[in-house]
Amino acid sequence: MKKIIAIISLAVLLAGAVGYIVYDKYTDDFRYVSYIQDKDEVYNMACGIIQNCRAIRDGVEDLITYDFNDPEYAELLDKYDLVNMAGDGSEFDKALRLMDNFSGRLKHNGNFSEYTADMDAVYLLDYALDKPEHGIHCRAKAQIMNEEYLALGIYSRKLWLNPLSVYDGECHVVNEIWDSGYQKWIMLDTTNDIYWIGEERIPLSAIEVRDKMAAQEFVTAVMPGEKTEDLLQLRDKHMDLILYTAKNMAYLQYFLNYGRGEEAMVYAMLPENMEPFDGCLISEDTIKEMPVYIAQ
Repeated sequence: MKKIIAIISLAVLLAGAVGYIVYDKYTDDFRYVSYIQDKDEVYNMACGIIQNCRAIRDGVEDLITYDFNDPEYAELLDKYDLVNMAGDGSEFDKALRLMDNFSGRLKHNGNFSEYTADMDAVYLLDYALDKPEHGIHCRAKAQIMNEEYLALGIYSRKLWLNPLSVYDGECHVVNEIWDSGYQKWIMLDTTNDIYWIGEERIPLSAIEVRDKMAAQEFVTAVMPGEKTEDLLQLRDKHMDLILYTAKNMAYLQYFLNYGRGEEAMVYAMLPENMEPFDGCLISEDTIKEMPVYIAQ
C-alpha cells in the first residue's frame, strides 16, 4: 500500500513539473530528471550558447605587451617573498604555487567598490591579504596575481569572461600565463583556485576551454594537488564551477598592455552575433599567439 501511495504521489508531483523519466542502470530503476535541477542539462544549454557565439568578429592584430621592468615590482617581490614562494620548475609550476598560496588568503567580496584602475598589487595585498574583513572581487585578485607573475618574469595577462545575456551583469576575471614548456597560454582562476584540463590532462587556455565547451568535448576544472586519474569524478566534483564558467564564456576581453595597474581601454574578442564595440575589438589570432615583446 505504501508503494502504491508513493507512486501516486510521484505521479501527481510530476504532472505539474518540467522534466523527463530516465532509466538508471546503476539502480535498475526509473527516476525523474528535472530540467531545472539537472546540471548536465544546464551545461548542455550553456555549451549551445557558446557554440552559437563561436564565430569571432575581426579585430586589431597589434602585439600585446608585457612589462617586466616596473620599479615597483622590487617591493612586491621582497615584501611577499615571491621568489621563494614560487619555487623551482616551469612557469606553470611557479604560477600554480602562487595562486594556491594566495587564493585562500584573499576573501571574496563581489561588491568591493574601492577598486580603481590605478591600484596595484602592493596596495591591494596590504588591504586584503589575510584580512577577511577586507574582501575584494575577482578583478582585484587577478590584478594582484598578474603583477606577481610579471614580477617573476612570467608572461601574464588578466582577462574578463562574459555572459551573453543582457540581463546578466555578473562576469568573471581570471589570468592566463605563458608556459614555455607547453608553448601555450594557460588559464588560472585565483578566486576559485583552479586551472583547466581536457582528456589529454594538459592545462588549457581560456579560448581552449571555450572551444571545448562549444564542441561539448570533455573539460574540467582542477584544483592544485588534485589527482586527475578519474576525470569523470573530477568533473562531477567541480560541476558547479564548470557551469559558472560556461555561462561566462560568450565573449572574452583583454588589454593590449599589461603591467602595474590597468590600461584604460579593454578589447573584446567578440562573437559575430553580438553588436560590435566601437574601436574595441581584438582578433582571436592576437589572443592565441605567443608573446614576443616586452614593454620597456
